[in-house]
Amino acid sequence: LKYFIGSGNAAKLHLPGMYGHIHIILKDLINVSFSAEKWAEILARSGFEEEQILESVQHPDEVSFQLLGATCEVTGLDLEEVLEAFGRHFIEFTLQSGYGRLFKALGNSFPSFVANVNYLHNHLERQHPHALFPYIEVVHEDGQNSMELHYLSTRSGMKKIVVGTLTELGRQMFDLEVSMVEQQSPRYFQRDMVNSGHRAASWCVSWKPVEGVTSSSSSSSRQAKMSFPELHFAMMDLGKFLNSSFFDPFSCCRQQFQLRECISASPSEAERKFAEVQGLSLDRQEEILLRATPASCLAAAWTDDHMKTCRKFWSSSVGTSSNYALSHDADWVDVFVSHSWQPPVDWEQMMGPDVDYAEIKAATLAVMAKDVATAQRSLQEWGQITFWVDKACIAQDHAELKAMSIKLLDNFIAKCDSMCVLFTWTYLERLWCVYEWACVLVHKPTEKVHLQTELFVKEETLPLYLGAVRNFSLANTKCGFEEDRRVLEAKINEAYVSKDHFEVLVQATVIALMARSMAFRAGRSPKLYETYYQPWVTLARDLGMNDLANALGSCDCLTWRRVSSISSSNCGAMRRTSSSLSANSTTETKDIVSPSSDRSQVVTPECHYDLMQMSIGVNSLAFHEVISDWFEIDVVPILAKFQETSTK
Repeated sequence: LKYFIGSGNAAKLHLPGMYGHIHIILKDLINVSFSAEKWAEILARSGFEEEQILESVQHPDEVSFQLLGATCEVTGLDLEEVLEAFGRHFIEFTLQSGYGRLFKALGNSFPSFVANVNYLHNHLERQHPHALFPYIEVVHEDGQNSMELHYLSTRSGMKKIVVGTLTELGRQMFDLEVSMVEQQSPRYFQRDMVNSGHRAASWCVSWKPVEGVTSSSSSSSRQAKMSFPELHFAMMDLGKFLNSSFFDPFSCCRQQFQLRECISASPSEAERKFAEVQGLSLDRQEEILLRATPASCLAAAWTDDHMKTCRKFWSSSVGTSSNYALSHDADWVDVFVSHSWQPPVDWEQMMGPDVDYAEIKAATLAVMAKDVATAQRSLQEWGQITFWVDKACIAQDHAELKAMSIKLLDNFIAKCDSMCVLFTWTYLERLWCVYEWACVLVHKPTEKVHLQTELFVKEETLPLYLGAVRNFSLANTKCGFEEDRRVLEAKINEAYVSKDHFEVLVQATVIALMARSMAFRAGRSPKLYETYYQPWVTLARDLGMNDLANALGSCDCLTWRRVSSISSSNCGAMRRTSSSLSANSTTETKDIVSPSSDRSQVVTPECHYDLMQMSIGVNSLAFHEVISDWFEIDVVPILAKFQETSTK
């Protein structure tokens, strides 16, 4: 403990402290395993007031370590025992708080779940730019009941939390008895172990089934220890580590109120609209029929009671008057939502039997709404972000009005600021999805299209994505009614030079946008870069898109993430020099954060460790801005050339 408290290790690293959820879980651990009296004694010994340490803010690491020291003194346990017990209780507390379904989405096996934890961390950085998440690297062969696990953190001596977390995770989620034997780390981890107070560790992890226990699927339906409002406020900080991009302290109440308000709308709304547009021009019809749906009616947190309603909405494409009543008249819409109503046929095989496609849609759109709200207004107003979704914005049970609205789809897309694509690996197989993509490419710049892939793209599904783009053909798309096919293909022929040109444009834009999406993930380590980013560069080159491949190859996300972590205050100025450097780069010392940097000079085996270590404590907002600027400067002009040669 002297090392943690006395050395000022966290201060030397200039790291932010831990969130109050750490102390909430520690309190629950002591109350459950010992007594409330023991917790009171720990507070007295540490010299803190409970309200102070449970506050929903970041606390200095010294506060957390001082609580740990008092815990050791009061309980008689040593530090490693306390940390391991904390890791175990962290999983128990989290599952009882309603996050089992989110955990299920990360992987349908123990090794795949652990490997995908990095993607969860990347996902959470979108809303918490100063949070510190460790990096985990897994080496596992299919069919084996063991794996190598390498761990790297910004904090020293936390490895026993990993042991407690994984052993309890295996037992609770997968009915496995997990054993972890520490071993020598790879070379790029070893230097940290020697010089930096054990911020890195490696284990050989093995597992075997536990007999005579209740199926782990019950973890997704665990009941919370307290009422939802109480739990919600208590867990506000836990969400910052797990899933707080879905949390808004007042979202549940506001969503329920807005839902009641929406559903109370008149069921004759469709008839009124139909009568109003009779004999009007298309422009006037567009003005009257354009509608928008508040995010609070369609998107929800995993633990929100409103998720049940959202899941019901997204579970079927069949619309009713009550669905239409969810939307309201609008002059402009924030986000057009493009998606396939049906999950891929191999959804259960790829994602797991307990992962609900409808729930993932609702939760993913909550993240998208919060991204937009953060950029335009404030996070607290995410429920007011508006979506265009066919089931809610077109009167599905009024045949004539529905037909009129479908003919205006191009106009509606033009009235949406951006497009959100819930991009599964079978999205390009659906003709309606492809048509929506075609419309967006005509009306919107490519940077306005946002692929939501974080919960869909895993090592198991990545080859399916690559194959879908490589083999894309309009002729192979599926459509429920052949009459729809003739209409949609005719519309595509009206806007594009030929089907071949259109298909190439779709391939180019999907490759570019998938590369942008994967760049955020790939910046965490060289392994993730090679696994998730490089294949898109290779695919572009394989398809003869050399200019696009070169532009994508200029993405130095590993270095940019590192620079965002150590000099984020200067990122803006450095990013904006990129275009001038690209045009006239005569200086010997290149700006390492700009897209004109020579990646081969920066990312070498000797600096892999530095990239990984510095990429843990990142200002994710600065990093995302760097990626966005690179995309607009280096990639969008290439896509514009494809668009120019493809459209009429």
